[in-house]
Amino acid sequence: MPDVSTFWENTKRIVRLAKRPTRSEIWLQLRISLLGLFAVGFVGYVIKMLFLMVTGLEAFGPTT
Repeated sequence: MPDVSTFWENTKRIVRLAKRPTRSEIWLQLRISLLGLFAVGFVGYVIKMLFLMVTGLEAFGPTT
């Protein structure tokens, strides 16, 4: 198990090497996240519509 001084040295080294993301990197991450969010939502919507078609639209109650 590493001691506290080794942990502290590694932490200082990582902080020195870390840099802020550029504006283009932030926009890329945002676009990828939103694309994934919409993809998951769309798949959930398609699954819900298929489920309603298979069950005969019983979720909306009896039809008259």
